[in-house]
Amino acid sequence: MEQKYLSLAPTNLKNKQAARYDGTGFSASLQEFSAQDQQALLTIYQHIKSVYDVWLYMKESPNYSILQADTDWFVSEDFLSIARELGSIAEYPSLHIKKIIHDIRGGALMSMVSHANKIKRFNLYHEVEHMRSFVFLARDQAKMMRNAVHNIDVITRAADERIRIHSIYDYVKKWNNFEYRHNDRTITVKVQCYYEGNVTTCCLEASALDRVVYNFVNNALRFSKEDTIIITIFPVGNILRWVIENTMKSESVAWLQESTGNNLSRLFQGGITSDGNGIGLSNCADIVGASFGISAAEAIDRRYISATVKDETFYACFHWNAVVEEE
Repeated sequence: MEQKYLSLAPTNLKNKQAARYDGTGFSASLQEFSAQDQQALLTIYQHIKSVYDVWLYMKESPNYSILQADTDWFVSEDFLSIARELGSIAEYPSLHIKKIIHDIRGGALMSMVSHANKIKRFNLYHEVEHMRSFVFLARDQAKMMRNAVHNIDVITRAADERIRIHSIYDYVKKWNNFEYRHNDRTITVKVQCYYEGNVTTCCLEASALDRVVYNFVNNALRFSKEDTIIITIFPVGNILRWVIENTMKSESVAWLQESTGNNLSRLFQGGITSDGNGIGLSNCADIVGASFGISAAEAIDRRYISATVKDETFYACFHWNAVVEEE
């Protein structure tokens, strides 16, 4: 393993969780949102779940053109209006609710819109790879919404809680060569994986991990100077280190160092942003900390989650427990 990845954090991190983290702890009930946001959440969720449900139904003999109307909805004015207004009118005193809205508006939803735009623009409804990517984004977003709003779909949420092992192959297959359209650029995600094992033990835990990974990748997407984002995954004992790296423009590096006072750990405390609300990476610290049985503050302080800039390359790093046999 390259020293640049090993040096990003200590190699003696420990899990203080008595039982394996199950993905819970960072959700709200639908009733905690305003009436308008409740309706928006339900509408978005129903359209997203419809995409994956239709795909499951026709899985053995897929006809992706059936999904055209569902795909087009994500570039329609109806959707864009709902997405713009989600969380923007109600004044929520709770930062917890604001964090949930952030993860729902980001997550895989941003990528779904990007893919839907490309599919419609180039009439790719019959192109299997593009449509499969869109479908799997819908699957991830639906899972993350059930993780974040625990009663938006009670029956499927209960299924998410059941034991179901997810291998690292699921993540490598999903992310390697994944393409984003961002500001008229195509940015490709590449994965370097040095682990051959399992990562999560149920869909609810997998969706919590997804909330972290999507936050990291979406952040890299916004600031990437070049057209490649690299995810590197490798074991340090029974703990997996995930590194998401992207090059940055020199002015972005200068802004970052000035905004954080040359202390990039502040990114995970919230409030530092160039054009957003600055809470996405603090969400990650909450979830990563919980997965190890520690507070977000301890996770940041002990570098279970961290960030570094070296030679205009930004390295965002977090850890997750591997699934070992005795579990």
